[in-house]
Amino acid sequence: MIAHDSPAAPSSESSAATRRSHARMLEVRPALRRIAPLGTLLPWLPARTLLHAGPPFDDPGDLPAPLFNSVVAAARHEGWAGTAAEVRTALAVGTIHLAPAQDHGVVTPLAFVAGPSMYGLEIADLAAPERTKVSPLNDGPLPHALRLGTGRDEGLAIVRGLTDGIGAALAEGLAAPVPMLPLFAHALGAGDELHGRVDTAQAQLRAAFGAGLTPAAADYLASANQFVLNAVMASCALMMAAGAGVPDSELVVACGGNGRYFGWKLARDPQRWIVRPATRPVGGRLPGHEAAQPLPAIGDSAVVDGVGFGAACLRFAPALGEGLRPHIDAAFYIEAAHAPFVGPHPELPEGVRLGLDLTRPRLCLGIMLGMVGEQGSEGLIGRGVAPWPQDGRCGA
Repeated sequence: MIAHDSPAAPSSESSAATRRSHARMLEVRPALRRIAPLGTLLPWLPARTLLHAGPPFDDPGDLPAPLFNSVVAAARHEGWAGTAAEVRTALAVGTIHLAPAQDHGVVTPLAFVAGPSMYGLEIADLAAPERTKVSPLNDGPLPHALRLGTGRDEGLAIVRGLTDGIGAALAEGLAAPVPMLPLFAHALGAGDELHGRVDTAQAQLRAAFGAGLTPAAADYLASANQFVLNAVMASCALMMAAGAGVPDSELVVACGGNGRYFGWKLARDPQRWIVRPATRPVGGRLPGHEAAQPLPAIGDSAVVDGVGFGAACLRFAPALGEGLRPHIDAAFYIEAAHAPFVGPHPELPEGVRLGLDLTRPRLCLGIMLGMVGEQGSEGLIGRGVAPWPQDGRCGA
């Protein structure tokens, strides 16, 4: 369900109901538990369904170019269609279905579109093991990764390699569940903000697989330097979702962009998407892309920022933050960046606050994002921060 309602009136304190949702979120103990095909991890997934980031589209025949490229790539991977024209027809007649990934317990990055044969990471709550969230395996290094919306054959080959052997090797190499909160705490202390910069977190998670991987799997982990981000995303989605179902709670329990609209769900009504036009990220451009236009916010990685990491943690990540300083509001670099969030987590560094409450006053609120070229041919054109749709500005 989609809504276009108005936000609640600002308040300097979160309500008692929102604090109850926040307390539930703090009880979650996310851990990487399993790697398997999405169809195995999601037995409830409807037949011939592909999963995209953000809220639903009114018309599956009218998609942003980068997302459509990824739909074509995913349909080719699943063997459901061979050409863009065949995919358009299949979407029109309903022989291929599109659905928001978060409506099915999945979070998918940028323009990546996931199908049932693709391998995914399952994050489970060690405190309540029946609660899980899933993210597809990271689809590899730049410049050909399918999440960048070009639909290139080289990117499709990476995903096929994951499906045809690397995913199974990683599954075998995961000897025990990997708790994520200690990893978060260490990484934040070492200069990651857990969205745009994940260097320390990546090294920690890579170590969990040991030295016994197949050469292809080891090479993949060495090149896919944001492998950990997909595990971070699913962990954050799991934590957010734990606050759902509390009457009157304003805690954000899901959020993401689809390249045209940005949506979120609130704990008091967790089945309903609240939707606004997505904003474009503001930030620097890569060489050769200075004049390129970024696609409006796309990706379920917004859940990382929706929990309280990412853009709100730039003051913990100076290596990333300095490059963005000319482009974004100075408030992102001070403690006030966490003003919209409910409260601290006992296992995370001092100053980090979790649990987004949009009724709280704020100076800034944004989503750390890779910039995907709007035309669907450019791929990654830079990195920046997309303002939350309700905010008037987050640029410098």
